Amino acid sequence: MAAALFSTSGISSRSSKEEDDLYQALTVSFRTRLAEQIHKPEDGYKAVIEHWTAHTQKDALTRQRTRARKERIAAAVKHKDIVWIEKEQERLEMEANGTSDDHFYIIQGWIKCGELKRATLAFENMESMGVPLTVRTLAALTRAHARSGNMAIAGAMVKKMKDLKLHPSSIYDMSALLEYYIKMTPASSAAITPGSTSAHTAEARRTDPSHEQVQEIWKAIEPQLQLSPSATTNNNASFAYRTYLVYLVNRAHDLESAVELIDKMTAKNLSPELERYQRSALSIIQRLSKHGYFTELKKLMDQRDAALAKSLPQTTWSDLIETSMAKGENQTARWLYNDMIRCGVQPSIKSKKLFSDLQLRGGTLDRGGPAVAGAGTGTKAEDADILSILFSRHTKPALS
Repeated sequence: MAAALFSTSGISSRSSKEEDDLYQALTVSFRTRLAEQIHKPEDGYKAVIEHWTAHTQKDALTRQRTRARKERIAAAVKHKDIVWIEKEQERLEMEANGTSDDHFYIIQGWIKCGELKRATLAFENMESMGVPLTVRTLAALTRAHARSGNMAIAGAMVKKMKDLKLHPSSIYDMSALLEYYIKMTPASSAAITPGSTSAHTAEARRTDPSHEQVQEIWKAIEPQLQLSPSATTNNNASFAYRTYLVYLVNRAHDLESAVELIDKMTAKNLSPELERYQRSALSIIQRLSKHGYFTELKKLMDQRDAALAKSLPQTTWSDLIETSMAKGENQTARWLYNDMIRCGVQPSIKSKKLFSDLQLRGGTLDRGGPAVAGAGTGTKAEDADILSILFSRHTKPALS
């Protein structure tokens, strides 16, 4: 029976289920006894299990403690409670067992409260304690110092990343490097016009090391820019898109690349959210309209339920209409006027005069053609009739 149980001939020699169960039990028992003879008792299975259980529990407690600290600091930042962040930092230093994440939340709290000097001191303290540096800590300090104009310190943070071979992978962290290198990039000396691009300026831009760094970082960011269910991810994507778009238009004067970028991002349904940044928005609108990129301009203005179009002042609308008329784009000018009314912007005196001139010139139609009165303005048919009377220089109908 025993010979049959331990034979190597397989299942054929163990005909019943009882024999098979007995075989399994004896095999496990034999292996356990063998392990106990080979290894020391403290290295047995029980000790190993207890060891890893303790480690797992310790890690869970550490994560719980870090999460609680993160929430306390977030609450302090919300109320600009500097004293509380100070106490958290002192407590962390006394514990002397803080993780990289613990120190990051302290540094992030100081940055959000506008205390950049204290954030830098907290970072230096983190280094002196021998806490491992992380990408997001260095990226946060790079962004903060670049925005405040401390390019030397920001550069030191970038150098530490390179020395430690830390490579940012998230959109948010890579955007910090994008901001830094854009700040370090000198503005192009001459603006480039479509159709008459200066070969010398384009070549200078391609060979400039700072421009190359910006392009390299953008190539790493661009594949990650996708519409996501997460609001945070979408905000980070919009920020990166807006930062690079402003760079192309205002600093590199590369309108052709800017137009390609708008087309790509519109296809992904991503918006730069320029409506929240009026100065940048007006600058981009002015340059695109000046060089005749009305199609791409329309794409920007129509995104997010025409949020950008609705936020534009009257003067910008009148300037757009005037620019398109000066370029002979009368139909575009009329559509712009229609869009202005559709977005609920009250036409200025200048806009009304320009529209009146368009009516005199003739040859232009509302969106959808004359059969659909007021289709481009989003107004009712009777409102369209009133508008045609108001802005027409033909003789008014006699009132009875």
